[in-house]
Amino acid sequence: MSMREAIGKTVSYAKRNGIAAAWYAARERLYDQHVPYSFAEETDAVLTQQRMQYEVWKREQVAPLISILVPCYKTPPVYFRELLQSVQKQTYGNWELILADATPSEETEDENELNENKIAGILAEIAPDDNRIIYNHLKLNNGISENTNRALELASGEYSCLLDHDDFLSENALYEMVEAIITRKTADCRKTEADEIYLLYSDEDKCNGDHSSYYEPNRKPDFNPDYLLSNNYICHLSMFRTDVLRQLGFRKAYDGAQDYDVILRTCALALEKKSEGGIVHIPKVLYHWRCHEGSTASNPESKRYAYDAGRRAVEDYFRNRKIQVSVTDLPHVGFYRTAYLPDIFTARTDIGIVGGKLTDRKGKITGGIYDESGQLLYAGLPRGFSGGFQHRAVLQQDAWAVDLRCMKVRPECWELYKELTGTAYCAGTGDLHSLPMEWKEEEIREKSMAFCRGVRERGYRILWDPQMVQRIDM
Repeated sequence: MSMREAIGKTVSYAKRNGIAAAWYAARERLYDQHVPYSFAEETDAVLTQQRMQYEVWKREQVAPLISILVPCYKTPPVYFRELLQSVQKQTYGNWELILADATPSEETEDENELNENKIAGILAEIAPDDNRIIYNHLKLNNGISENTNRALELASGEYSCLLDHDDFLSENALYEMVEAIITRKTADCRKTEADEIYLLYSDEDKCNGDHSSYYEPNRKPDFNPDYLLSNNYICHLSMFRTDVLRQLGFRKAYDGAQDYDVILRTCALALEKKSEGGIVHIPKVLYHWRCHEGSTASNPESKRYAYDAGRRAVEDYFRNRKIQVSVTDLPHVGFYRTAYLPDIFTARTDIGIVGGKLTDRKGKITGGIYDESGQLLYAGLPRGFSGGFQHRAVLQQDAWAVDLRCMKVRPECWELYKELTGTAYCAGTGDLHSLPMEWKEEEIREKSMAFCRGVRERGYRILWDPQMVQRIDM
């Protein structure tokens, strides 16, 4: 990210949230930028092996057709050329690239704008005989949702993925997705609807216009429904079952956040079918989100309307489930907080525990949310820091376990609390003073893990809410 972009983000943040908050945000961003990262493409040996495996799948007739949907509008020629080349270089070859171009047909005086004639020229130059590329010039520009729907209408693939017109894929992107699909299909012949894959997504990063710098890698967690309601962390690369995508469609009312809207509704469908396993995470960087002047990646304020649409998409998610909520913007644009009405246990019958964070007298995180192994997440994060570029430490999210010293428990689980911890749950407090003072830190952690495991075994979720804070003097 350039100095100009960083200053612009800081100024915008200060206008929204005040000088003190902007100071913390700028300090954290400077810290994060010193964390080393460089994108490393797979080795030639691995890419060759993938191409060979694709040929095996093709002979065995198990290689699904993948439709790549790209709505275009005045795309810079250099970006379109690189997008096209990134698709043609894929180690998995059974794809179709569907271009739905809403750029006006007439010639433009701006040589940096792509029109129909320039697209035809680039296609003739790079892919003159590639019948996998389908070009559809749209007579009207009806917005990104409707334009993407036009591309979807032409899709023949079993799965469809979304690619922005100025971004590009890693060479192994489609292969990694398809490998997961084929593995699931061949692992067990006794498949039910609950075993179907609805959506796959990968990690991603950002890059500048000339590929000389890759940064801000988004290393995503596996499917986390409440984290998704806080932010569109799934984003790129996302691949959907085409029949599901057609059933849901892209909605014009959510232009700017149309991908978030359709991801939320796809995940909701999987949850309704009791198929959380139908949302598959590929933990590799397969998508490169290009940052340039005016892009959302580079300057979130350039598309504030997109984040307003995102908030409305979250509200719609709850409205369709008849859950009463208030969804508000957090200081970082595109990140949201949900308040449940009249309270979370009434509104969300799936939630058994709500946990918060523990801090020391300096405001650093000393406890609160734990992974399956009992490791504390966000340990030592200073006051005012949000947890990195994705701000995950300030977002509501599903947790494996939370700390007994800062939790609220559903009444149906109070007896289990007593059974597994040996002490009664004190409704309305749930703080340090409700626990025996002789308990040591490790014992508290063990009992926290045991109780949370028991609640999960009863079919409840555990929600971590970082705005619920308990200070521990240490």
